[in-house]
Formats: sequence, C-alpha cells, structure tokens
Amino acid sequence: MQLWTAIALVLGVVLVGAAGFLLARPKALPSGGKGEGKGEGVKPGDAPEATAGVRVSSPAPERTSKPVPERASKPAPERTSKPASERSSKPAPERSSKPAPERTSSDKLLPKIAEPNEDEDDSELTVITLSPKMPRLSDLTNDDEREEEEHPDAPAKPIVVDDDAADDEPTRASPFILVSAAGQTDKGQKRKNNEDSYVVVDEHGLFVVADGMGGYAGGEIASALTVEVIEKAFKAQTFEGPAYENVPRRGSELARSIQMANKAVFEKAAGDPMLKGMGTTVVAARFSLNKQRLYLGHVGDSRCYRLREGKLEQITTDHTMAALGFTGPAFAHRLNRAVGTQPSVEIDLIIGRPRPDDAYLLCSDGLSKMVPDEELRQILVATKHPQQAIDQLITRANEKGGHDNITAILVCVKKPAEYIRSLREAPPAEQAN
Repeated sequence: MQLWTAIALVLGVVLVGAAGFLLARPKALPSGGKGEGKGEGVKPGDAPEATAGVRVSSPAPERTSKPVPERASKPAPERTSKPASERSSKPAPERSSKPAPERTSSDKLLPKIAEPNEDEDDSELTVITLSPKMPRLSDLTNDDEREEEEHPDAPAKPIVVDDDAADDEPTRASPFILVSAAGQTDKGQKRKNNEDSYVVVDEHGLFVVADGMGGYAGGEIASALTVEVIEKAFKAQTFEGPAYENVPRRGSELARSIQMANKAVFEKAAGDPMLKGMGTTVVAARFSLNKQRLYLGHVGDSRCYRLREGKLEQITTDHTMAALGFTGPAFAHRLNRAVGTQPSVEIDLIIGRPRPDDAYLLCSDGLSKMVPDEELRQILVATKHPQQAIDQLITRANEKGGHDNITAILVCVKKPAEYIRSLREAPPAEQAN
C-alpha cells in the first residue's frame, strides 16, 4: 500500500505541473504578430482575432507597409460599413491596384496632363494664335485667289521725318512749291549689263529708282517691270488693293503701286524657272505740290538723301542684314527685304514736308557705295543745276571704280518764282528735257 501511495503522489505532482505549465504559456498573437518562444504568426489568409488590445498594441505589417494616401483614399463609411471579418478578407494588393487618378476625387476638375508614355510628338508642337490680319496659307501659295476686300498682309510703315508733316493739310488751289528733276543711269565699269531702271513722271511729281538682282537677266526684268507698273498706275490713276488707312491717301496710293509692282515681279518669276528668285530694290518719291508734302516709298538698299541748308541726311534706312546687326563682308550687305521675292512686301513710307531750296537725291547703291556722303554733299552744294550734278555724281562713282550699275535722280525744290527763274538759267539740254 505504501508503494502504490507513493506512485500516486508522484503522478499527481507530474499532472499538476503539466497543467500549470499549460496555463502559464502565452497565446499566439494574431495577424502575423510574434509571441515569445516559438509562437507563429497568423497567415495572410486567416482571419485575425478581433481584439482591441491587439489592434492598438501591434499593427499588422501589411497595413503599415502601404503609403498613407492609399490607406486614406477610401471614404470612412466604406471602411466601417462592413464587419471586421469582411474587411480583413481582402488581400492587400487589391486595395492598392487602382491608379492614383482614380483614387483622387478632385481629378475631374483638373486638365489632363500627358503622361511620359504618351505620344512624345505633342511636346514639339507650338500653338500660335493668328491675327485676323495675318496672311493665310492659301494667300501665300495662290496669291491671285486672295479675296478682293482683304488687305495685303504686308503693311506700309509710316515714318515722319519732319515734325510738321504729320498733319494732312487741305489742298491749296495754287502750289506751295515746284520741283525740277534730272535722272540718269550708267552701266559702271565692272558689270556687263545694267540692271538698274528709273523713271521721271513730272506731271504726277513721281520719281522712281530700282536696282534689280537675280536670275538669268532677272535683275533687268525685275527693275524694268517695277518702274513700268508704278508709272502705269499713276498715269491711269488705278491702284489695286484696298487703301492703307494709317497713311494719307497720296501715300497710300504710292504704297499700293509698289505692292502692284511686287505682285507683277513675283508672278513673272513664278512663271519662268530662269527668273526664279529675281527681285529689285525700289525708292519712289511722290511730291504733292499743293500740299507741300513728300511721300517716299522704300524697299531695299537704294537710298534717298535730303540736302537742306547745306546738310546732307540719308532719310531712308537700308533693308540689309547689317541693319539687323549682322556683320561680315560676305553677309552684312545682303538684303532682308526686296520687291518681288514674296507675294507681298513691307514698305517703309516716309512722309516729309519739303522746303524751298531742298534737294532730294534718289540713287542705287552703285553710287552710295562708291562715293562717300561727304563727297556727295560737296557736289550737290557746288552744282547749280540738277543735270550737271547728276553728271558729276556718276563720273565720280566711275572714277572710284564703278563696281556696280549707277543710277541717280536729283529733285530740286523751289518756290514758284524761283522755279521759273531757274528754268531760264538752265543749260539748253536741261531746258529741252
């Protein structure tokens, strides 16, 4: 009996110790949390134990590994409307699979921005807002199809050289001033052909110099056609195209006649491959004697000088690359604007108020490049009659090399009484002219 009693006591102690050990062992944490010893976490597919203490003290790694915006992207009612078991059953990747634009409620108010993987050609596009006065593409390709009421796309830029010339005074019954003029052209010493042209139309107070360029005989054709079109426009008093509203009527007519010449030269070149690229400069003066006004249309590097009270001043600006700031002998002298090279051309329209005893010299660059301004001034001051001055100017240009064609017109302004007296004193040849 004592033996069995001892065995029973031993077994009782063992059972009590085992029961105590089991009661003291900690339980495994839910949602992957680690316990002491060999406790294993809950697998992703298992539902965690929904105890408040566990959720607060040990957040699940899957939930904390996601960015804050992804956890907060779904509205609160959506998170709380379902039981905990249903909410936790969704795998983590499904909650983060939607792109950011779909999760953001304000995206509907914002413009769509191209993503990097979209068509890259869009980044090379430039959006241009065209003014109603800008030329259409059809105007540049089919110029003769332009609507009649549409203004030429290239403007006439008014330039006032005398302070009191801006006001367009009423036309007087008798002239304020009278003018006398002489003109001449010369081939020069180096060129085989003369590509300059000029015209003097006394009855309209019109004087034009053109210096042609380009193509097989293109320069001769361009300059001759330009002066011909301008002369015919004034003699017929027919000026195509709408009037320029920003300049006086007589200046507008002069600018329109130059646009007519530009169109004629451009179309002539377009119809003959041998003349492709031809063009011409032009400087055209129109004197309004009863208004005491000068309107001067200018394109290119032919010039107009004014001699007033012994001072010579160039009142035109050369349309060359040098005027735009470019340098170098091979590039600076090239024209940036010419008649006939485009469907239309921008024109400088100079407005002046001629005074008695003024002299205006219109010339091609064959004169201005050969004879310095000071020598031009000395010849004009020392010579009494226009034809004598022109002869001396051309002679001087040839003496200095005559590298280009030389053309010049000299217009002298007089009071009516002085004009009559000057005619009486003029040489016989000039009186005949």
